[in-house]
Amino acid sequence: MDKDKVCNEAACSQECDCGCSGCGSAGTNTESQFSKEMRDLYESGQTADMLTACDKALNEDPENSDAYFWRGVVAAVAGNFEQALTDYTSAIERNEKQAVYYSYRGSAYAMLDDIKNAVLDYSKAILYNPGDWVNYANRGVIYLNNAAYEHAIDDLSKAIELEPEDMGAYLHRGDAFTARNLYSVAIADYNKVLERFPEESAALMKRGQAYFELGMNEESLADYNKVVELEPDNIQAIAIRASIYLGQGKFDEAVADFTKAIELDPGDARPYFFRGMAYAARKSYDEAIADFTRAIELDSTNALAYHNKALCCEILERTGEAIATYKEFLSKADPESPEAKHALERLAVLVPGEGETKLQ
Repeated sequence: MDKDKVCNEAACSQECDCGCSGCGSAGTNTESQFSKEMRDLYESGQTADMLTACDKALNEDPENSDAYFWRGVVAAVAGNFEQALTDYTSAIERNEKQAVYYSYRGSAYAMLDDIKNAVLDYSKAILYNPGDWVNYANRGVIYLNNAAYEHAIDDLSKAIELEPEDMGAYLHRGDAFTARNLYSVAIADYNKVLERFPEESAALMKRGQAYFELGMNEESLADYNKVVELEPDNIQAIAIRASIYLGQGKFDEAVADFTKAIELDPGDARPYFFRGMAYAARKSYDEAIADFTRAIELDSTNALAYHNKALCCEILERTGEAIATYKEFLSKADPESPEAKHALERLAVLVPGEGETKLQ
């Protein structure tokens, strides 16, 4: 990952040579004159000229490992990772101790979700060039994405040791710490990124969540407020901020944010459900019932939406609707849940004999 940027890995395979799992390491053991020429062409985006030069070199010398390697790079840039694998493998067969070949092939395997071979190739690259931080960073990201958090922390820490200015490694290590519920150390890593890039929304979101997990709600809100300021249509930040407001009893603010989330994605059941909770908490029961009803229409598996709707109906003395909704809830709920027990108790009151029969 480019140490001066927080990398967008989804775009890396076609747009840069930052060294993330999308595009591979730029480091090599030694670099031939041919490779230097190819790198110049690559950096200027002249992939067609690269392909022509590689084919010419292979016609002259079919054992030219660098020509296979750079032809593989051209294939990877075009998104043809299967062809890239073939060419990288041909390069390795002709020069099995060149670290950069393994690094790039590892990246191609990663793009094809072949995790085992990606890890093996990054490990080989580290064996032949242990000073290249990028391979530790790439392998660390794979470990992170596959829940091997201790291995991820070890690799990302080594990447940081070798290249302290790599912000991507801090960001990913923070994620690994978060996954292990080590929120304070995760915050320290996110802080490193935000010291360099104070408007990096991904780091702000992650730090905000870590603050929230530690019960530091004001600090969490400050981060999410910053994200919404930078990205007014960031639905995830808006929805999380709304949830924090809801937990703090700031129901008007919660309603406003959930309403914005609904405007951005009216087909998502979740903001309706949580706005319904906010309405219910401020005793706006008609609005709450409408939201729980809409949440059920969009996601009929949300048993709690039925339960909450029934409660609000009962409060408004819409007894028939409450009874019907409690019954619908019980058809979907875990029978051992506290809500199921409560629903049976309420039905026993609202429809004498109904709850007792179901409890037997």
